[in-house]
Amino acid sequence: MPKQTNEVAVVEETTTAMTTQEPFDNGLGELEASDLIIPRLSITQPTTPEIEADQVGKFCVNVTGDFQDTLRVALVKLSKSRILFPEKYKRDNDPLCRSHDFIVPANDIDGATPMCDTCALLPGERSKHACEYANWAAGNTPPKCQETWNLLVVDIDTYMPMWFSVKSTALKPLRKIISAVSMISQAKRKPMWGMEFTMNLDKVTNDSGTFYLPSFSGLTILDDDEAENMAAIRAQLVDIDIKDSAEPVESDAPTTKDDEEF
Repeated sequence: MPKQTNEVAVVEETTTAMTTQEPFDNGLGELEASDLIIPRLSITQPTTPEIEADQVGKFCVNVTGDFQDTLRVALVKLSKSRILFPEKYKRDNDPLCRSHDFIVPANDIDGATPMCDTCALLPGERSKHACEYANWAAGNTPPKCQETWNLLVVDIDTYMPMWFSVKSTALKPLRKIISAVSMISQAKRKPMWGMEFTMNLDKVTNDSGTFYLPSFSGLTILDDDEAENMAAIRAQLVDIDIKDSAEPVESDAPTTKDDEEF
């Protein structure tokens, strides 16, 4: 049986032109990848506390407090994780269990014991996991332990790297753009960080209320200079883990019964 991994499969073949950028001494040469804290990108929802009305429905970088309507980004890393919160969730609740790699439960939650030995699929199964909390239930009920896709993206304009975590309803549009990235990557022999796409926000109103979902469009191949820059940035960030990001913000957490998950 092939070894399971949380890394999403995309071609990582690159050309010489994309790896020949000379290293730049930024004065922080003694720091290693594990010393860096990567900002988190979140979505401000109508339920997000302590924001102004005109800041709702925006992308927000948690370490700078910047708000944006749209972003043009390159994807340099993509992985999957899981997180389980109490059923009666409050915003200050700690998770009951989580896995940073989608396979092995973590032991980094104070006072919590992992719910299982592994989150992986059962041998020979395509959708049934070893942990009951990772499986869909009757009536098309989503797993209690939420599947999350973690994107390490780089802003094309500022070159700032950011983690953006996507779960629940937002996974469907994300899977579409990742599928497009994978197909073009194979066809054009370009790595995923040699492409860029636009991230926008769509306003949705239904029985659950009003909320915002991310959308992804405008996938294009970077020109040689930008691709070279992204290859160099990716080389610096390849060992960065989602655990090395700034602390999650409110909109990364599951929602209350009055909110809509995104």
